[in-house]
Amino acid sequence: MTTYEKSQASREEAAYSSPGSAGYDESVIGRKLRAAIKLLAIFCTTYFVAAMIATPEFRHIAQIEVLNLPLAFYTGILVFVVGMVVTRMCLNQDQKS
Repeated sequence: MTTYEKSQASREEAAYSSPGSAGYDESVIGRKLRAAIKLLAIFCTTYFVAAMIATPEFRHIAQIEVLNLPLAFYTGILVFVVGMVVTRMCLNQDQKS
């Protein structure tokens, strides 16, 4: 085996090996899972409230004007904002380990 092949093999080994400090910590995984489920529940609640308001049965609620725009518009925008916030919180939670 040549020097080049040895260096190539060591690079591949380093690229595909896991770090020595990485391990499975059940309490950390459980905490992250609970946080992710809570954030998912927050997003789902926001999404389904906005979807329900947009149905014909709740038209009278969707047409309530707030600052000259219908409430349905604000709930639709709220879904995007909550989605971005929840995504950011999940990413921050994942990096803390």
